[in-house]
Amino acid sequence: MGCVEKGTRDKKVLSLIKSALMGRVTRIVVEGEVLRKDKKRKATKKRILKENEPKPDPYWLRTFFSFAPEEAAKVPCYGHCGILSPLLANVCLNELDHIVEEMIVEFFRPCKFDSIWKHSIDDGCHNPAWPEFVPSSGNEKTRKMDYIRYGAHFLIGIRGPREDAVEIRKRIVEFCESTFGLRLDNSKLEIEHIARGIQFLDHIICRRVIHPTLRYTGSGGNIVSEKGVGTLLSVTASLQQCIRQFRQLELVKGDKDPEPLPCNPMLYSGQAHTNSQMNKFLETMADWYKYADNRKKVVGFCAYVVRSSLAKLYAARYRLKSRAKVYGIASRNLSRPLRESTNNSAPEYSDLLRMGLVDAIEGVQFSHMSLIPSCDYTPFPRNWIPDHERVLHEYIKLDNPKFFCDLLRYIKQKGLNIPQDEISQMVWDYKTLGVGYFRSDKDKEVKADLKEITE
Repeated sequence: MGCVEKGTRDKKVLSLIKSALMGRVTRIVVEGEVLRKDKKRKATKKRILKENEPKPDPYWLRTFFSFAPEEAAKVPCYGHCGILSPLLANVCLNELDHIVEEMIVEFFRPCKFDSIWKHSIDDGCHNPAWPEFVPSSGNEKTRKMDYIRYGAHFLIGIRGPREDAVEIRKRIVEFCESTFGLRLDNSKLEIEHIARGIQFLDHIICRRVIHPTLRYTGSGGNIVSEKGVGTLLSVTASLQQCIRQFRQLELVKGDKDPEPLPCNPMLYSGQAHTNSQMNKFLETMADWYKYADNRKKVVGFCAYVVRSSLAKLYAARYRLKSRAKVYGIASRNLSRPLRESTNNSAPEYSDLLRMGLVDAIEGVQFSHMSLIPSCDYTPFPRNWIPDHERVLHEYIKLDNPKFFCDLLRYIKQKGLNIPQDEISQMVWDYKTLGVGYFRSDKDKEVKADLKEITE
């Protein structure tokens, strides 16, 4: 509550959150016999949603949620706060973010031979477009610290000796114990070398050796080129974790050589709806692996599994017996219409599409490796703020009267008119000059319009 009070002073909101945190949660368990399922499965009817019942998530979204990393498996739940619990957890852990950010500035010690990090971490000398690497030789190296957090899981990267990592871990343990009342043992705060690879959010953070060419202007105006050796951070998506998630969804079988299985949940959906659902899933997966070095490989594997799974589904639905026949009729991206061979009397798909009786079939995306986007190496700009946080800051400004005063002063300086001034001027003219003033002006406008028409 102390952390929440730093951000809001509304007593009603604070009392409501406090009562939800202090309220006891009672759980009722009803014991009863579980009836055995009949051997013959009865046909399931479509369930009608109640008035206030939310609409269930679409299949592609539920499939993507199944790919959630291990760090997102546990969601905090405090009392009766419900979905507010993760927000309250982030409010508390915001204190940890501020402490670590101060430690980042304190830990930074640049090397005098470093051409990237000059003096201070916040002096603006660093161009984020430059390749950021650590020299692999030499006694003097730039010491730097990085920090990332997702929920209650955080990762700290240290460029320096192991003694510095032990000291920072000790300070974090003391801070969590004094602020949150949590005693963290060393097993929860492991120290690993980057050469082993660190898995975080289903991505493996490791390093790779690079040989950059450093060019600079020497004495006499000559351009000098030197070959350097350094290590660069590499973020790689875990393909094994991706296969494991597909296996849990029953879309593949096997581990070393996974074989796609039919997408049974979409058995009773049309070809257009099925393709569009899986395209949304593939687009989301491509965005999820946006910063992975092996983005093409992982997204290509996901597209192969989805495309093969749909081909097996269509082969069973339209009685085509094999994937090869499905690809021969519907093409590689499954964009051409399929229909049962026994139903020859059905009208052509082009005629139904022209009459608006069927939806257009979009092909399954990423059918070729050239269509898959490459890894996004665009660096974040300085003081980067997420889009949702920027919108919240703009919304908070609306409650500040000073913001409107500055806006009004800016409008007057530019000589612009705001709608309120025009409306007030019209009301003032109506009160002082009467209705006849507006009628005469209106008559003049009508006469001018008639004159233009006659001309």
